[in-house]
Amino acid sequence: MILKKGLTIVFLALAVAGAAFAKDNLAVLPFTGGTAEEGETIAELFSFSDELNTAFTLIPRTSITRAIGSEWRFQTDTGMTDPDTIMAIGKQVGAQYTVAGNIAKLGNQNLLTIAILKIDDLRQVAGDVQTYARIGDIRSKLPDMARNMVAATRIDAARLDKLAVTPVQLRGDVDAKVADTLAQVLSANLIKSGKYAVYPRTATLEQVQKEYDNQTSGITADENVIGIGRGENPRLVLSVAARRLDEQNMFNAAIINLESGAQVVGRSVDYQSLDDGVRVMRLLAQELTGVSMNVPSALSLAEALAWIANNAVEGGNYAVTLKNNETLAPTTLSYGGKKVSITLDGGIAERRVSLSSNGSLFTIGNGVTLTLGNNISLQGRSNNTVSLVRVNGGGMLVMERGSKISGNSNTADNASGGGVFVGSGGTFTQNGGRISGNSANYGSGVRVYEGGIWTMNDGIISGNSAIHSSGAFVAGTFTMNGGAISGNSSTGTGGGGVLVHGYGTFTMNGGTISGNSAKTSGGGVYIDGVFMLNDGTISGNSASECGGVGVGYSGVFIKQAGGIIYGSNASGTLKNTATRGNRYGHAVFVYVEGLPNKSRNSTAGSGVMLNGRISGSAGGWE
Repeated sequence: MILKKGLTIVFLALAVAGAAFAKDNLAVLPFTGGTAEEGETIAELFSFSDELNTAFTLIPRTSITRAIGSEWRFQTDTGMTDPDTIMAIGKQVGAQYTVAGNIAKLGNQNLLTIAILKIDDLRQVAGDVQTYARIGDIRSKLPDMARNMVAATRIDAARLDKLAVTPVQLRGDVDAKVADTLAQVLSANLIKSGKYAVYPRTATLEQVQKEYDNQTSGITADENVIGIGRGENPRLVLSVAARRLDEQNMFNAAIINLESGAQVVGRSVDYQSLDDGVRVMRLLAQELTGVSMNVPSALSLAEALAWIANNAVEGGNYAVTLKNNETLAPTTLSYGGKKVSITLDGGIAERRVSLSSNGSLFTIGNGVTLTLGNNISLQGRSNNTVSLVRVNGGGMLVMERGSKISGNSNTADNASGGGVFVGSGGTFTQNGGRISGNSANYGSGVRVYEGGIWTMNDGIISGNSAIHSSGAFVAGTFTMNGGAISGNSSTGTGGGGVLVHGYGTFTMNGGTISGNSAKTSGGGVYIDGVFMLNDGTISGNSASECGGVGVGYSGVFIKQAGGIIYGSNASGTLKNTATRGNRYGHAVFVYVEGLPNKSRNSTAGSGVMLNGRISGSAGGWE
């Protein structure tokens, strides 16, 4: 991150030590933030470290003092030190690496943050943080700090994703010095994690995004070369903001993918004081690095998935942004039970992943979460024999807005699930996206097996066709909070939109089931299991019997006061229709073995309660 006025960081630049006869030069700048005497004293003590002198050739303090005198932006009394200034001073004295440090004072407590910058690419290669009451106390800690930082410089950063770190943004009545200090502590902890190569920036997020766009288009202004790290082009950027809400201090951090413009991960933590903030920054760094690990951007999807298979760690979240349409063979995502999350994103344009041969494009194994992000489209095959995506026990599929699953025909005997199959113990969370143009005998859009869980918060299930249950076939648990199941058609028995089978359970809290059709029963929903309607709309569906909702002999159906099931008295396309006439329930029809059936033809609107187990008007029937 960046050292600037009021900052608590110390940039210490160490590199892989070369041979004894060819050691790199290291300049230790006076530490800023405290008094001039404190800063000079600590820097001098640090430069006496045996560890530094073994690894580097240290530049004499007199040369550094002269260089600082000619560099007006470096002000030891105010603590204003930025990466461009550090590099300028380092170049003047012939250093390959520069050590910079900062002292933050809070009462009787001092916080010393040290970092090492590599001059040729302006990368922060190491960082450390220590607290002390008096200079005499810090003296004993400096050798260990130097030893740890020299070791950090030996990490091969070429394999790491590059992360630009912008200055902290201040919001509200925030102590700027404390906020800047914590931002530097966070940066040091990110370095220690070994997940990213960190590049401090003096520019704002918007400026870094603009420079990234310029570089990827081949345009880089000469005057910007120093500010962006001599042409280094991080694909990720860390944006941090310190806020104060009432009496609470908040520190928010987000890693942004400059290529797609999407947020990879974001976290917020609270802190009470500088000391508390230092502790919290360690936890924040762990969350940011443990949750987000971006796959090298040059890889194809197949190569990226192979890379993940070879590098998967417990708790890892791997983001893959596609640059082109790709073809992929059936792929199993399973990593020995490790909890691993993979996010596929299409960036600024829709990217299609087509299935190259029969099989499930993705089989999601135990512990694995696959998230389909914006502009990702999965394309199936017209003569496949399985679902396009299969979620096994312990696995999870997440669809976000802008994603698609389409064009897969499961033609196997008793084929179950055209688009998505959720097995026992599997989970499917749909926050958006579209599942369309798929076919199967059962559940052409989505098939939820006994023990599987599907939660639909938004999105669309449309244009799917099947013999039974064209939109969805549910024998597990399905909760619909929003979204739409529409325009699906079933040529056989039951469930143009949704078929709930056996002790399968469907709870509808919102959303719309509309414009679906079934040849026989339940144009919108057919129930052999349990259907609880709390809210939402069922409209414009049609079937021979049970235009809106059909309840089988063993089915359980309860409509609470919320929600609407339109009937024959509705206008236009809202009405559900039983083509065999009023006797078979335009809105709802309940099959009762050995007893008179129950039906409702008129609209069951908000305030109307229905109960499939109660006869007559008491149950809401006509």
